[in-house]
Amino acid sequence: MGAIFETEEEESKINESKNIGSPTKPPLLFFLGEFSGETKHGFFDPIRRTLDVVHLKELERQAECLASRYGWLLILSRETSSLFFFNPLMRQRIDLPYSYRIITAAAFSAPPTSPNCTVYAIKSSTFNGACELHIDTFLIGQESWIPHSYKSTTKPLIGNVVQAVCSKEVLYCVDSSGRVGAFDVKIGNWTVFPSKEFQKVCTISLVEFNGAIFAAKKGAYGVIEKLYKLSVEHGMAAWEEEKDLGDFSVFVGPYGSCGVSAPNEETKEKLFVADCGPESKCVVYNVNGMDYKKASRFTGGSFSWWYTPVWIER
Repeated sequence: MGAIFETEEEESKINESKNIGSPTKPPLLFFLGEFSGETKHGFFDPIRRTLDVVHLKELERQAECLASRYGWLLILSRETSSLFFFNPLMRQRIDLPYSYRIITAAAFSAPPTSPNCTVYAIKSSTFNGACELHIDTFLIGQESWIPHSYKSTTKPLIGNVVQAVCSKEVLYCVDSSGRVGAFDVKIGNWTVFPSKEFQKVCTISLVEFNGAIFAAKKGAYGVIEKLYKLSVEHGMAAWEEEKDLGDFSVFVGPYGSCGVSAPNEETKEKLFVADCGPESKCVVYNVNGMDYKKASRFTGGSFSWWYTPVWIER
């Protein structure tokens, strides 16, 4: 179990000292054995290009990563369907109450050692043009999940949620076409934004950095083509192409993406893509002029296709 903060002031001081809100060290790429019950796992440093193999008995059973932030993985046990947090760097585990829904997406708002951490377990389905969305929330310290439901039959619609991310205590959900919905747990309000040119952002990975939300768009061959930034003004959502990241870099993956302040020119304006494909586990290229032919690649070696690459913030 991780230590629980007793007050918001205590949490703020510790988070500031650890630089949780805006890490400067690049994340590590963690190899999680999802299906085979492997005890061998690995950490890949994308800057040093080193791979360290570790043995984690805590993850020896089949496990699926639903989300990754703040150095923590939100894990779903394939054997028991139970949820728990696990920090593979600190070897800490925090169990959550059982959730009876089938989860299609998940997110959490803060480190699970914080009393302000809200976990979102999402199930969405579309039938006869109507979208049903179920969001179960769990605030660290509570005893059970709180259900929230939404059904939409009128425009603007949103399809099945494929990605979700928290920003300033609001959950943003995106369907496979890039349409955006937001859920404010404090007031229990669910809003679907009319979306401008949402079709440009499909099959995406969401990234939150300093309150801003970005999306990486994949093309026909599964290659990241462009990076977009979400703009919400006057109740209208739009995805605007982002070509200048400034002094931060983006780490994109299927089970948790993040942005970090770039400590040097080597990482500035770089896009690091964790890929489950057989050819590579990590691809690195410049945001300006994305070209996979000129990109550098890392192959997981002994970590084959059943190992899921997950970014771990530190």
